[in-house]
Amino acid sequence: MSRTTKGVMLSILTPVLWGIMSIPIRTLNEYGISSQDLAFFRCAVSGIGLFIFNLFVDRDVLRIDPKGFLVSTLYGCFSYGLSFTAYALAVERIPVAVAMVLMFLCPVWVSLLNRIIFKEKLGAVNTVSIIICLIGAVLVSNVLSIKDVKLDMFGIVCALINGLGAGLQLIIPRYFEGKYKKNTFVVYGFICSALMLMFFTNFGVVNAAVTADPLRVTSNMILLSVVCTLIANYVFVIASSYISSTLVSILSALEVVVGSLVGILIYKETMNAAQSFGAVIIVIGALLPNILPMLKRSKS
Repeated sequence: MSRTTKGVMLSILTPVLWGIMSIPIRTLNEYGISSQDLAFFRCAVSGIGLFIFNLFVDRDVLRIDPKGFLVSTLYGCFSYGLSFTAYALAVERIPVAVAMVLMFLCPVWVSLLNRIIFKEKLGAVNTVSIIICLIGAVLVSNVLSIKDVKLDMFGIVCALINGLGAGLQLIIPRYFEGKYKKNTFVVYGFICSALMLMFFTNFGVVNAAVTADPLRVTSNMILLSVVCTLIANYVFVIASSYISSTLVSILSALEVVVGSLVGILIYKETMNAAQSFGAVIIVIGALLPNILPMLKRSKS
C-alpha cells in the first residue's frame, strides 16, 4: 500500500467517525448533559487514553521540554478545547446549517496558513476542490432555504473559530515537525484542554445521568470520547504524515455526507434534491485531487 493510499484511507476514516458523532451526543443530551460537559470528557478520556497507550508503546512521545509543553498546551486549548466549545456555542446561537458551512471553511484556513507559514502555492486542482466542497456543504446543510433569520455575530465568530481550530490541528504539528512528534502534541493537547474545560463542567448532572442509566450513558460516552474523538482526531493528525495537510482538510468535508446519512437512516430525516446533489458533489470534490493523478498515471 502506497503512502498516498494510506493517507487517503486515514483521511476518509476521520470524517466517517465525526459523522456518526451525532448519535452519542443526541443520546447523552437526553440526560441533560450539555455539549460543554461532553467536550471535557472527550478531551479527558482521549488524553488519558493516549498517555497510557504511549506509556507502553512509545515513551519517546511523552518526552517533552518546557517549551514543547507550552506549545502543546496552546495547541490543545485552541485546537480541541476552544474549538469544541466554540462549536457548541455556535449551534446554540445560529442555525446549525450555517454553523456547519462556516465549519467547513477549514480547508480554506489550512490553505491560507500553508501559504503564509510554509510559502506553499495552492494548485488549481486543490482550489477547485475546495470550492466544490464548500458549495456542496452549503447545499447539504440546506442553508439556502433559511430566510428572515437574524444571525448572531458572536455565533458566527464561534463557528469560524471551530473551523480554524480544526485547521490548527494540522498546521501546528507540521510547523514543529522534526523537533517534536505529532503524537506528542495530540497527547498533551487533549490533557491540557481537559484541564481548561474542567472548570466549566457540571459534574453533578453527569453523575446523575450515570446513576440513572449507567450502561447506556457509559457506552455512549465511550463511543463519543474514544471512537469519535480519540481515534478520529488522532487519525486526522497522523494522516498529514502521508499526504498534504490541505488534502486531509479537503477530505474531512465528507463528514457532511456521513452526517446526512446518519440523519436519514437512523433519525428518519429527509434530504431534498439540492441536498442530495450537494452530497454527491462533496464526494466528487473531496476525491478530485486523487482521481486526476490516477487518471493521468493510467493514461501514461
